[in-house]
Amino acid sequence: MNKFEIVKVPASHGWLWIRHGYRLIMRSPLHAFSLAMVFATSVFLAMLIPAGGVFIAVLLMPVMMAGYMRVCRSLEYNEKVEPRHIFAGFQSKTRQLASLGGMLLLGLLIVSMVTVALGGAELSGIMAEYQKQQDPTALMEALMAPGSGVQLSLMTGLVLLFALMLALQFAPMLVFFDGLSPLAALKTSILASIRNILPFSVYSLIMQLIAFALSFIPMNLGWIILLPLGLTTMYVAYRDIFAEAKAASTDKENE
Repeated sequence: MNKFEIVKVPASHGWLWIRHGYRLIMRSPLHAFSLAMVFATSVFLAMLIPAGGVFIAVLLMPVMMAGYMRVCRSLEYNEKVEPRHIFAGFQSKTRQLASLGGMLLLGLLIVSMVTVALGGAELSGIMAEYQKQQDPTALMEALMAPGSGVQLSLMTGLVLLFALMLALQFAPMLVFFDGLSPLAALKTSILASIRNILPFSVYSLIMQLIAFALSFIPMNLGWIILLPLGLTTMYVAYRDIFAEAKAASTDKENE
């Protein structure tokens, strides 16, 4: 793989990612929406597998993510989108992509262990009580009660989880398109995310506003719009931040 540069882009690009992601969807709305549903449905069905379905779903997620990024690339280049593109992660770099899922599982396990260790007996007691009552409201009240000693553990867990998400958001594209090893992809993803924290803050704020507006659509149908938008905007952000990707795009457009 050729070396490439991580570009630090202006904060305004957070909005541009959303606008250009929407434009990608509009190039072929049927494929953009239907294949996003295939992505979500595949992960959901994997979760229903008895004895380990959740673990299989986590391993599957980067593989399916790579497939949808292949769909985005076809949309970007105005190529014909084929349904088989959503399964491109099973045809190339499958082992490396599944390794990302394994690293996600390990990361979630570490976050849980750290959170529980810091929370101590108080957090364990709260969770044991929740298992008995199954009352989410009572759980939140106990966790956020004044003087509770679990806030530090929860904040630490959230910070670690946020870092894990940053490490994973570009990793499937870096493995699938650029040939990075899973570990190198995670390191590159988190470095790129931190370097572009301002545009990501703008992006996150706008996406939250969009999600809030879509939440008023009955029967949770707003997710049908939000899911492909979230996926295409991540592809656009990847193309914007990584210099090699931008150069490859320019070369292809000039052919």
